[in-house]
Formats: sequence, C-alpha cells, structure tokens
Amino acid sequence: MSIEKQYCLCCGEDVPCNIVIRNERREVTCTFCGFTLNADNLWENRKRSAGTYALIAEDSKFTRTLLKELILKKTLASEVTAVSNGLELVSEYSKLLSADISVRFVIIDLNMPVMDGLTAARTLRTLEEKKKSKKVPILFFSGIKADQGLKRQMEILAPANYVNKGADPDTRMLAKRVEELLNFISQRYQIA
Repeated sequence: MSIEKQYCLCCGEDVPCNIVIRNERREVTCTFCGFTLNADNLWENRKRSAGTYALIAEDSKFTRTLLKELILKKTLASEVTAVSNGLELVSEYSKLLSADISVRFVIIDLNMPVMDGLTAARTLRTLEEKKKSKKVPILFFSGIKADQGLKRQMEILAPANYVNKGADPDTRMLAKRVEELLNFISQRYQIA
C-alpha cells in the first residue's frame, strides 16, 4: 500500500512510501531504498500533552529507567520518552517535530544497536534543518572516552555535550553519574 511522499534521509529527497506491518509495528518505508522513515507500535496510541519533553536513547534498560525516573522526579521535563536505540529515537523525534512539539533536551548513549548515538544525533540535526526548527541540546552519556574525533563531532552537532558514564559496575556509582548529568542539564540549560 502506497502513501503520500515523505523525506528520505538515505535518498536525500521526498520519496513515495510504503506501509509495512512487522514485529508488532507499523513502519513507513521508502519505496526506493527501503529505509524506515517512521515507525509506530501498533498497541500504543498515546496522545501528546502540552508539556516539556525529553528523549532518551539508551540500550541498558536499567540506565534508561533510572534516567527517566530522575528526570521526572527533578521536574526537568513533564514527559520523557525512553527508547533502546538510535532509530527509535529518530522516529520519536520526527513525530514530535511533525506535531510542532519542542523537546527540551535529548540524552544519547553512543554505543547502541540498530543505529549508534552519533548517527542518530546527525539524523536529528538533518531533521531539524529540513523542518527549519531550533536545535535541541544533545547530551551524550556514554562509557566511551571522549577522544578528539568525538569532540569534533560535538562541535559540528552543537549544542552538544558529553558526560562519561564511568566503567564501575556498581549501580550506586552509575546513579551518582546520572545525578551529575542531570545537575549539568539543570545548570547548563537553566531548567528548574
């Protein structure tokens, strides 16, 4: 079944689309290259409220849950969507942009399955450019060391910052790093 044209990042132009149902998801794909342009879980039909939004892309369920709960507890956002990979992040961000809903900040792990954090961040910037919208602050929260290459990427993706997750397996240390990340967000972006 074919639907109206949408912008495909792979093809770099508006393309005809198909709707594909697989893995309990409805996906809109590019007719030419097959790239997934949007995806909805079939069992999920949430209405978006007028509030403040934050997005998290993190493959660790524990870290995702910890981040989401603390962001809500500290009232840094009224709604938090947490996903497990970069492709899901791009899909969620695209939906919010299409609905003209601004996102306060995005937290992205660098090392994730399906689509890594840098690719997801570059895709977010491309979507913003296409929509001519304000750039959302990106916070990379990862155990990967911030080398010169990552620092250059953050300059290109600005506003973007990096906070190291640490390598300590102790969950209390991770909770401490998450607190530091959220304090950084609060101070850097003057979020109450």
